[in-house]
Amino acid sequence: MEIALNVNSSAWAPSCASEPIQIPGSIQPHGVLLLFDGQTDKLAHWAGDFERLLGSEPSAGRTIEDLLGASLGEALAARLFLHGREAAYVGDLLPPGRARLAALAHRSGDFLVIELQPAGDEGSGLPALEQVRALSDQIAAKPTVAEACNAAAEQVRSITGFDRVMVYRFLEDGSGSVIAEARSADISPFFNHRFPSSDIPPQARELYRRSLIRTISDVAYRPSPLTPPPHLPLDMSHCVLRSVSPVHIQYLKNMKVGASMSVSLLVEGELWGLIACHHHSARPLTVDAQLLCRHVGMSLSAFILSCGQAEMALLDRLQRESVETALRRLRSSGDPDRLLHTSAAELKTLVRCGGFALLDQGELVASAGRVPDGDQLRILAPLVDAHLESRDSYWTDRVAQALPGAVPMPSTASGLMAIRLGAAAPLLAIWFRPELVEEIDWAGDPRPKEAPVEPLAALNPRRSFATWREKVRGRSRPWLWYEIAAVELFQLRAGFILQRHRLEEVNAQLAEANDGLKALAATDPLTGLPNRRLFDERMDVEFDHALRHGQMLGLLVIDVDHFKQFNDSFGHPAGDECLRQIAAAIEATRRSIDVAARIGGEEFAILLPAVDTATAATVAERVRLAIEQLAIDHPLGGGAVMTVSIGTAVATPAATIEPSELMSRADRALYVAKSNGRNRVVASD
Repeated sequence: MEIALNVNSSAWAPSCASEPIQIPGSIQPHGVLLLFDGQTDKLAHWAGDFERLLGSEPSAGRTIEDLLGASLGEALAARLFLHGREAAYVGDLLPPGRARLAALAHRSGDFLVIELQPAGDEGSGLPALEQVRALSDQIAAKPTVAEACNAAAEQVRSITGFDRVMVYRFLEDGSGSVIAEARSADISPFFNHRFPSSDIPPQARELYRRSLIRTISDVAYRPSPLTPPPHLPLDMSHCVLRSVSPVHIQYLKNMKVGASMSVSLLVEGELWGLIACHHHSARPLTVDAQLLCRHVGMSLSAFILSCGQAEMALLDRLQRESVETALRRLRSSGDPDRLLHTSAAELKTLVRCGGFALLDQGELVASAGRVPDGDQLRILAPLVDAHLESRDSYWTDRVAQALPGAVPMPSTASGLMAIRLGAAAPLLAIWFRPELVEEIDWAGDPRPKEAPVEPLAALNPRRSFATWREKVRGRSRPWLWYEIAAVELFQLRAGFILQRHRLEEVNAQLAEANDGLKALAATDPLTGLPNRRLFDERMDVEFDHALRHGQMLGLLVIDVDHFKQFNDSFGHPAGDECLRQIAAAIEATRRSIDVAARIGGEEFAILLPAVDTATAATVAERVRLAIEQLAIDHPLGGGAVMTVSIGTAVATPAATIEPSELMSRADRALYVAKSNGRNRVVASD
């Protein structure tokens, strides 16, 4: 039968989850339980079939040595360090006229707990050690977890003779799936069947995590209570003989199971699954067989861990390589903000998905693959943004359920993962996954049942385990940890790249502004030539250079003739234009290595590195002639034009000469030129 159910449906089990199964106050009677006071080492409580197994009844106050013998007492004393751990094998006991018993010990509160169970035949430990090695090697040789689970199931069935041995894996929602099975041919398979989480409630899973093996030799047993009853409930979590919850006994009877055993599979301390064994009738197991099965479970757990780590390392490496490729492009881009807007196809490949969208304030900026339409994205964006207020990333495989207000989008967005990218304007990046319709074969109908009126006394486990097929909708393929880590890594490092780029842009703008301010501070605003401040700085630099290299340094000081009369006659705007034309002529005439500047109102100067007196005179005459040829009307009229007078000075700097001395010599030569009729060049003495 096939039925479509809501993704949250589960079997009802309200009180099962709170049943105190770790303190039953009784044991299964196929063994003996002895509780010795931790301070006095004297017997305080006991339970089990003493007459059958030991041939005598116990009594309070007897010591460990008195009851079990000195050799076993010494072995127990050496194991007192096992406080808080699982029951450990400490030796054998051979009561007169009785079968050999194996002793297991652990501590619980103030008590030393000793459990006696039937043991196998006495003999050398070497065959058992060789069997342990062979079991481990057989599992380790398998190439996949699935094949290793199949091997473990076959091994446990061979050791125990159980009708059915399953490897049962816990899923994220607490339910379990049978992923391997070894069974007799006359029973129906449970392979690939799912069991609801209520079948193994949380406190039972915790006991499985703390104690690696659990046996029920006969579901029809009559519990043997602790005698005398302890004042406080005894935590029997690690007792192998611990009595079983009546609900679980009825559950097994409903499954037509007469005996069972569970071996825990722990991966990095967490309960990964179980090796679950069923038999149609009672089936006692020796301690030797139990310990071998526990070793199979430990070997399989180690194999699962190593395979998982290797697989995750490979997937994580491949995922990180795709992230690094995207980051390299971003780092090498001159405009990473712009690149983000054009890289939707590449960003889509960071994780396996159906589509990728980049949104700016709810509006689609870029996309790749299949994504919701614009209206759907505008509804979705604020719902996702709300989750990103307090976290780096958000993901769900059930969009319609996790984001109230979002419309179902099975073909594009049953699942999504989102981050914010800190571009110039923050962008919302979303990866989408479509619906993944899953058909689940349940071992029995998992739909909610009507709750009983009475609490514990009225608990009734489900009765039917016939296959029930469920079609799960509304979910996408779940996001795996390494996919989430890859996207968060991209967000973090892309953020650094974008931030660095913006800082570089700001620094470049500041540098450009500073250069502009510096140029403005060193430039004459009227003529565009360097001003007196820059000229003096360059004078010091060139003077030091000439001094170090033994070169000559020349200077021209230029004064516009009759400029006051020009201003008075034609006005200041015309005077400004006259100065601009003269400055342009000076700039056009100077050598490329010379420095021309306006150093006063109508006074200019040219610094001449590496010149002699003749060259300085030649440059000065060329400047004078260029200005005369501008033919700017002179206020005196009669065809007269504006001219300049130039004083020159050339010297080889010495340690005793200052730049100001060179300027003074050029100024004196200029005074001579103006005194002798202007429009001429005069060299200093």
